[in-house]
Amino acid sequence: MDEQELAKVYRDTNFLPAPGETVVHKGVANLWAGPEAVGGRLWLTSRSLVFRSHAVNAQRGVWAWPIEEIVSTAPVNTLGIVPNGLAIVLRNGDRVRFVVRKRHAWIQVIEQTRG
Repeated sequence: MDEQELAKVYRDTNFLPAPGETVVHKGVANLWAGPEAVGGRLWLTSRSLVFRSHAVNAQRGVWAWPIEEIVSTAPVNTLGIVPNGLAIVLRNGDRVRFVVRKRHAWIQVIEQTRG
């Protein structure tokens, strides 16, 4: 199962799964990329957080962040009031925001995976 799932995650990219890498958590998500909420799927593997856009977005592609680059996670409100946002702060100071279902479950599993 994990090999097939990892093949989906990394399809058509230059990313290769690491030996022993597994899928830890997955779900639908939107990635805030500038003014656009890019729809797609979000995967947490044992090594990376990976977002793959749907084909119908203006911005398309695969974004990936190694687990060791994630400094913190936090819940955020979308549009200031909707409790469905997830913010990731990276080692370089960049902040990546997602809209996800069950954001506290995402936070918990990311933090557990980070160790």
